[in-house]
Amino acid sequence: MKGHIAAQIARDAATEQSEFYLALSSMMCWDAVIAAQTKAGVKKPKPVTVDKSDHVIKLSDPAVTSKGEMQKVPQGAFIGFFRGGTLVHAMIATGAGIAGGNKNECIGIGSPVGWELLNLAQDLKWEAGGFKDPGGRQHLVRYRAVA
Repeated sequence: MKGHIAAQIARDAATEQSEFYLALSSMMCWDAVIAAQTKAGVKKPKPVTVDKSDHVIKLSDPAVTSKGEMQKVPQGAFIGFFRGGTLVHAMIATGAGIAGGNKNECIGIGSPVGWELLNLAQDLKWEAGGFKDPGGRQHLVRYRAVA
């Protein structure tokens, strides 16, 4: 249930009329995901950094390697984008292959700043193991569902 609530919070925040839009848009991507989950009642984890993220997402979490798999990621799940084994971006699943996030340009789609919803299933160039951004860099995608 918390996952559905977190997904709805993320969807609602994607409009500039939302009071939460500016708050999420001013945060680091993973902090914004955690804020949306926390607002839905998920226990707030320790702070996340590039080299300290295993408590919210890690490479052993379920992989997303195709459009179809992206469409099945549960609502409210923390989505982590890894390059070379390092977490480089995070978004929150809102259902049907769509996710909310801030500073999404780093994965090759979306804006450099501002909370927005993106259709990851449709708009990422999926390849074996993950996707390649427009710069040709390989990304691995993992998710962790809300408990």
